[in-house]
Amino acid sequence: MSDEHYDVAVIGAGPAGSAAAYFLARGGLRVALLDKFDFPRDKTCGDGLTPRALNMLHSMGVLSQVEQHAFQCSALTLRNSDELTYRIELSILKDLPQNILVLPRFRLDDILLRHAIEAGAHFLPHAKVENILHRDGQVRLWIEGGKSFDSALAVIATGANTGLLRKTGLLKHTPPANLAARAYFENVEGLDDSIVLFFDGVEHPGYGWVFPTSPHTANIGCGVFFESRTPQPTHLRYLIQSHPYLQRILRNARQVGPIKGHPLRTNFSRFRSGRDKILVAGEALGLVNPITGEGIDYALESAKMAAEAILNGWQAGTASPMIQKKYGAALGRKVSFPFTLYHLAQSLFFRDGLIDQGLRRIQHSSFLRQVVIESAFGLGNPTSIFSLRTFWEIAGPQDG
Repeated sequence: MSDEHYDVAVIGAGPAGSAAAYFLARGGLRVALLDKFDFPRDKTCGDGLTPRALNMLHSMGVLSQVEQHAFQCSALTLRNSDELTYRIELSILKDLPQNILVLPRFRLDDILLRHAIEAGAHFLPHAKVENILHRDGQVRLWIEGGKSFDSALAVIATGANTGLLRKTGLLKHTPPANLAARAYFENVEGLDDSIVLFFDGVEHPGYGWVFPTSPHTANIGCGVFFESRTPQPTHLRYLIQSHPYLQRILRNARQVGPIKGHPLRTNFSRFRSGRDKILVAGEALGLVNPITGEGIDYALESAKMAAEAILNGWQAGTASPMIQKKYGAALGRKVSFPFTLYHLAQSLFFRDGLIDQGLRRIQHSSFLRQVVIESAFGLGNPTSIFSLRTFWEIAGPQDG
């Protein structure tokens, strides 16, 4: 016998889960938001909030609160050596915020959770969901410790963790994961209003980053888009000790906390977006940009799409059996084609030898700078990555 009943149970209180709970509770449904941790809690991430993520936070009515705690950046700095380092201003963006906010997930996730609770969601901490079963037209959640409850629908938003997805049969095998690591530093020198992406000294396809969290503190990390033999925490430790750029900005810095590694899932497929009365959102669905490793924007957007599908299919206390199918189809229309192109771009342009030439050409081409910004942030027409003009400007003869 279950102890509670909710309209929707959302599993995982990260950005995707809290956003889904917010939209559903605001729509009038009784929502349980479960997480195996209490909040605030740390989460390993690059901490960047892209213009699309900022748009979503604005639509949720929480952007001003995030801005109070975040550090604002107005440019990308691309680096491949001391000689090849330059800024791309985000003022070239159109119809979107022309900045990036950097806010550690410890703070961001707590803000989003509190926002969902204020909208009416019921937060259940220390609630590790061990399994989900279909029963009498409902879903029953089994919680570690023996507790259970029923809901009409469930949304899985457990990030890169695949355990629950495999138990429910939504994943047959553990998917390949991209790898990343980060550490926080204070008393960092040379920071400005840009996030730095550096490609020298790192494994390819991949990059290193410096995301300022204040004028003197930063999230510094590296990531690689394949299963490297070198653990990324080990690689980051090596970069901190030997990379000329990091050595310079960290010469008087102090590391705050340990280096932490984390997987990144970029294996989106709409056919894994759920089944029956279970929907999957965010990184649990592999919704992480294959070029940049950014996933908060997709987490928030997919959460809203899941909530809209549920609310549109909710009639007189009953969930339509077509909710999951409509959600999967909507995701497929929005994401499938761009992700296919992003994966191709990652494997083609992030190669040793081509990165240096590409970065040199981007520096002097307003067209390529626009392509880079749109690809990095999931904007515009993704086919521009593979247009004849893009290939010509990267690989064609150089003037002079």
